[in-house]
Amino acid sequence: MVLRHSKHIHSKKVVSAVMAGLIALGGGASAVSANETAGGTAASTTQSSLRAFSDVAAGYWGEKYIYQLAAQGIVTGNNGKFRPNDPVTQQEAVTMAIRFLSMQDQLGSGAATLPTNIKVNDYFTQYVQLAFQQNLLDKQKESGYSDEKVIWGAQKASREWITEMLVRSIGRTAEANAAKNNATGFADNAKISPDRLGYVNVAVELGLAQGVTGNKFDPQGAVTRAQLATFFSRAQAYIDTKYANQYEGYIASLDNGKLELYVDGKLQSFKLDASTAYFTSDSAKRQQFSDLKPFTKVVVVANNGTAAYVETTDPAQQVERFERTYARLSPNHVIWFDTGSTFEELSYDANTLFLDQNGNKIDPKTLAAGSLLTIERETFSPQKRIVSIRVKSGLVNKASEGVITSIDTVNKTMTLKDSTGYEDTFAWDEKTVIRYQNQILTPAELKAGYTVKFSVENSVLQTVEVAQSVERTVQGMLYSVEENGKTITYKRNGSTQLETKFLADKPEIIVSGVAKPVLSDLLADAVSGDKVLLTINGEEQVTKIEVTGRQMEQLDAATIVNYDPKTRWLTVRDANNQPRVIILDEKTKLEASTGTTLDKVEPLLGAGRKVSVSVIGTRALSLEVVYKVEGKVSSMNTSKRVISIVDANGKVEEIPYNTTLSVEIFGKSSASLADVRVGDEVSAQLSTNQDYLQTLKVKTAAQFEVVFTEPSKNRIRVKANGTTSDIYTDKATLTGESGQAILLADLRPGTLVNISLQGNTAVAITQVKLTLGEITNVDASGNVVTVKDYAGNSQAIGVSTGVKVLRNGSTAANLSTLAVSDRVEVRKDIQGVTIINVMDKLERSFWQASNSEIQVKRKSINDNYRFALSDKVFVHQGDTTLSVQSLKENDNIVLYLNNGVVVEIVKQ
Repeated sequence: MVLRHSKHIHSKKVVSAVMAGLIALGGGASAVSANETAGGTAASTTQSSLRAFSDVAAGYWGEKYIYQLAAQGIVTGNNGKFRPNDPVTQQEAVTMAIRFLSMQDQLGSGAATLPTNIKVNDYFTQYVQLAFQQNLLDKQKESGYSDEKVIWGAQKASREWITEMLVRSIGRTAEANAAKNNATGFADNAKISPDRLGYVNVAVELGLAQGVTGNKFDPQGAVTRAQLATFFSRAQAYIDTKYANQYEGYIASLDNGKLELYVDGKLQSFKLDASTAYFTSDSAKRQQFSDLKPFTKVVVVANNGTAAYVETTDPAQQVERFERTYARLSPNHVIWFDTGSTFEELSYDANTLFLDQNGNKIDPKTLAAGSLLTIERETFSPQKRIVSIRVKSGLVNKASEGVITSIDTVNKTMTLKDSTGYEDTFAWDEKTVIRYQNQILTPAELKAGYTVKFSVENSVLQTVEVAQSVERTVQGMLYSVEENGKTITYKRNGSTQLETKFLADKPEIIVSGVAKPVLSDLLADAVSGDKVLLTINGEEQVTKIEVTGRQMEQLDAATIVNYDPKTRWLTVRDANNQPRVIILDEKTKLEASTGTTLDKVEPLLGAGRKVSVSVIGTRALSLEVVYKVEGKVSSMNTSKRVISIVDANGKVEEIPYNTTLSVEIFGKSSASLADVRVGDEVSAQLSTNQDYLQTLKVKTAAQFEVVFTEPSKNRIRVKANGTTSDIYTDKATLTGESGQAILLADLRPGTLVNISLQGNTAVAITQVKLTLGEITNVDASGNVVTVKDYAGNSQAIGVSTGVKVLRNGSTAANLSTLAVSDRVEVRKDIQGVTIINVMDKLERSFWQASNSEIQVKRKSINDNYRFALSDKVFVHQGDTTLSVQSLKENDNIVLYLNNGVVVEIVKQ
């Protein structure tokens, strides 16, 4: 069969394959295994039946490539061994290249004459002679070999030597000669032989040779047999070489140690035995026979009618399924279907499977007219042979194992896919028993993807048993948390029984409104504990606790009647003038202007003082001695010195102030009450006795660019509109662009942040999400622009809340000025308006680059030719990612600049 690759040696794809293997030479994951012994005697492993090499262990990284090439006859072993870690000699590497390119039929039969000083073992003579004839080797260069201790053929092949042979093999000698005076950019460039520098440059120019650790090429490094085997295996994807014993097609059937392959309109039959090796094209891990699936695409390498190597190249089963209503059978394997207005006939054959609803084989004669059937037929042949006909209609009674694909808790149905790939949907009722190990589950606790054993009677699920260790969620009420933090006890929703689980190490805890919550933030109670959603792993440990509801009462602005410090009983009068007794304990969260500990708060618990308390029953969860009022300014009476503030619930507080009132507005050094406007959001800080307004802090928010951070001082320097400000962050919550908690040190210079302030105090700092990439679609009427970012992810960005498109100094308020292929930076400003900055585009010829700067050739003397590089600059040619170092002088490139910094380079 012909491999779809690229034989002529002139294809760029061949270079890719060759260098892909060469790249791996430095890391220990690629190369060729020679078939001959060092002494020149051909190896003895027979091709009639591929047997395991005793020194290639199961799971060895090169196992796949070694057995593939051995089956193809390209490599063999010696006395049952492959010697994967032995270095490859030059005569072995040449022999493998000739066999790999399938040039054995061009080998001479008589005595071979080799250049002066080229000595090889007898077996390799004809191969080396052919290599010289095909210009795979430089006759003049190789004739200069002068080592008297080791003959030329037995010399270990180096990386640069193999580079030259391979680049010559693919017809790139002229390019190598043109690049012979160019430095490669590798740290050990000086160690590369001058006469091979051009060949290495060809590989680098193609973006394929990336060297080894430390930005080195390691030109004299050796290549192992296993590495070279891997190289040849991977390179086969890019040559058009015919291997007489290799076939590619679709599995037509698998049965009784036999595989039938549909190849070019014909069936080929192969035996399967214990020595057959099974692999897939996208993995080096060995597979089992049971992993093979009918109607998938495979490559078979056979020896004497037995499949020695089978590789699945496309795991998708090439079948189609459709439903028909059965009418009748006719002789000669014809089945008729009732379409309502007429009859449709299809032909089947003796191999077509007829199955009942449970997947059991049946005689087609037992089919009843009117039955709903599922027809399955292959799609890889023109005949589209029917492979199975399965009864779908009627009541189902079965016991099987499968995978849950979906659950509908509203309609009480579950869809399951059995081991044959057949999918069916069944209902459940109140009698259905769902188990996991020794526990009874609810349907809501099951998830798609679970492997289950199930039984069905009359199309209703009777039992469902989760057959593997799985992660699941449970909803319930938190009853208790063990003091040592090892277990929690909860009551599942709908149950009266208590269940206790161990906690995983550092379980994730989520409590709305609480930053970085810990176990002590959870409220456990026998009657009114937190409503929680628990995530339990396969080891029955709770890994996540999310509080979904709390049965607490909030008493705002309650008036203290009395406080007993001995019993910690607090008597208050609520908003309805009703007395309430509240008990403080060690878990009560306290807050006051003086501090957050009991000794700081107790002196303020005098009669007449206002407090806000959250309680469960009589237990105080939190207590705040009111020291501030937050809301909007509704009026200011300067003659009476009273400010009215309306809170979020519409309640108006009238707060007196005196001449010592302090006003804070960020960015205004000497703010006064005259700077405050009706409607401003404020935080009114009260005096210690709560009798007058002490400080009025106006709430503001703005977007800034980070200049630098000082985590040790809880300080950040930011700039906006040309003004630089230092802001302290000890009172602020810090979140990333996805809402996750971050540290101050996580904010890098140049990052955009939204900062919410109360007066001069930052209370929240949020990293602004930036999306940089290429526009792939513009829906101006739908207010949606789609951007493919530099990680390859597409994002549909809605701009219904407003948009500003910035291009070349002008601003547009809609998407109509954008075009597909524009490069953009997308963010939201502090008001939520989407800002789309179209990057500058510059076409130039490359000159040179360093780690932080690129220099291009000017078109005129006044052109800027030096540009700063983003630390994440995206360099590519089409879909191939490149490095800046791979660019060569005079390469035509397109630069995309964001605020003067190059973020993308496109090589033309």
